[in-house]
Amino acid sequence: MTYTELMLDVHDKVATLTFNRPAAMNALGGALRDEFADAVAELSGRAGADISAIVLTGAGRAFCAGGDLRVLQEMSAKGPEAMRARMQESHFTLNSWLDLPVPTIAAVNGAAAGAGFSLAIASDLVFATNTARFIMSFGRIGLVPDWGAMYILPRLVGLQRAKELVLTARDIGAEEARDLGLVLEIVDVDRLLDHAQEFAAKFANASPIAVGIAKRVMGSAFETDRATALAAETDAQVEANASDYHRAAVRRFLAKEPPLFNWD
Repeated sequence: MTYTELMLDVHDKVATLTFNRPAAMNALGGALRDEFADAVAELSGRAGADISAIVLTGAGRAFCAGGDLRVLQEMSAKGPEAMRARMQESHFTLNSWLDLPVPTIAAVNGAAAGAGFSLAIASDLVFATNTARFIMSFGRIGLVPDWGAMYILPRLVGLQRAKELVLTARDIGAEEARDLGLVLEIVDVDRLLDHAQEFAAKFANASPIAVGIAKRVMGSAFETDRATALAAETDAQVEANASDYHRAAVRRFLAKEPPLFNWD
């Protein structure tokens, strides 16, 4: 598919998705929201095959400014069912993104507001520049967080801090975001994308089965009791142990050959 407000580039098994609506600070309006949904669907079919990791970033001075206010105004005029349908479409895309069996990395190059904040923390790992800002801005226009933020945010920062960020809708900078556990690393702006892509490229030889299983099991860890979690761990290890990748990796280890996957 040809995109007009999104860029999708694949190099060395790393897919880079770039929100490309810089004049609107990459707000999820125009064609961008639909193109993002199409790209996530494409990546779902390729992840673990010719794609081993995905980087999500924004063009220009923002990562993503959230929802397009003109579109939200149109939703209000159309009535509740129109908004319900839009939310369900967003959740379909979100679930596909969360279920991708490869690491997803947000490279936050500027403001991540509203849905932009939500999509950043819906990624497995977040890198940010020191000028990045995170704003759970929904309260400023009388809305509640969407794109999964009310599910994901409390799991990252705890319930009390999540309530504070949502109810105040205040700006937080990169250092505070890192201290809260929202950002893994702060990177110089001129190195951000390269750093994220280099980090992502290290997964090229990782087991797609093991990575996908680990993401799936840990993704449900906070709502799973211990017995269920251990049963899921058992099923996961049985599946990974039966994989060709595991057999080949063990053979190489025993033969004192270089490992298939070594982070260093």
